[in-house]
Amino acid sequence: MALNLKTLPQANGGWFKPAENKGAVAILLEVKSFDRQRPTPNGPKDSALADVTIFGTQADLDAGTPAVHQGMRIEQTVLARDLETLVGGATVVTLDQVPAKKPGAYPAWVWRAQTDQAVVKKVVEYAERRDAAMEEAVAAAPDFD
Repeated sequence: MALNLKTLPQANGGWFKPAENKGAVAILLEVKSFDRQRPTPNGPKDSALADVTIFGTQADLDAGTPAVHQGMRIEQTVLARDLETLVGGATVVTLDQVPAKKPGAYPAWVWRAQTDQAVVKKVVEYAERRDAAMEEAVAAAPDFD
């Protein structure tokens, strides 16, 4: 009898909390999917599912030791909507806040493209090393056929 193994959906990353990541040197977002008006306990919300790699400090970036969250939900209105066109792709960003349009409302979180090309280069190099290590591990896995 052959096993019908399936991979669990990558939904173990929790929810993205911008306030906890404000000031991060770089955030690598690898967007997996986007759901318009996904049902939630607080009503329907646009929602992005992404692998989120956070380089909180310059030391984290230099050492290549980010916090990695696979399958993280991003449901803040502007943050999620900005990721809709990036499904299947990746981007390197930072976080910022902009004043709310409505008086008395909280400032909105927004992504800002990381403009420091040296930072972007280090993030890309990290991702390339990570992907190469993954391919190497798969190639080194035993073949039982």
